[in-house]
Amino acid sequence: MKNTLKKQLREKAKDYKTTMGVLSVINTLNGKQYVQPSLHLEALVNKMKFLLNCGMFEHQQLQKDWNELGSDGFIFEFAVTVPDQNNEYINYRQEIKKAEQVFLSESNRVLY
Repeated sequence: MKNTLKKQLREKAKDYKTTMGVLSVINTLNGKQYVQPSLHLEALVNKMKFLLNCGMFEHQQLQKDWNELGSDGFIFEFAVTVPDQNNEYINYRQEIKKAEQVFLSESNRVLY
């Protein structure tokens, strides 16, 4: 039973596709946003929340606002997603950087 569960979990992990793109963290009080591209958006959200909750995030103003407002004062959203085209010749790091630039040029929010 234990081995069959492990096997099922391994198969599920093989089929799992990560979400690539641009993450936007929006301060609901002042409307400022922090933007960061990533090859794995779900992992980035977890990492950022962990660092912010521990008081160790590298962006001091965002950390200060997080300390004052708490997690309820922020929205984490996938601003742009880059589809995985299963093409080994596509440089996805470049693709998400391009997506970030397009998003920043079209965004009307104030950045951190």
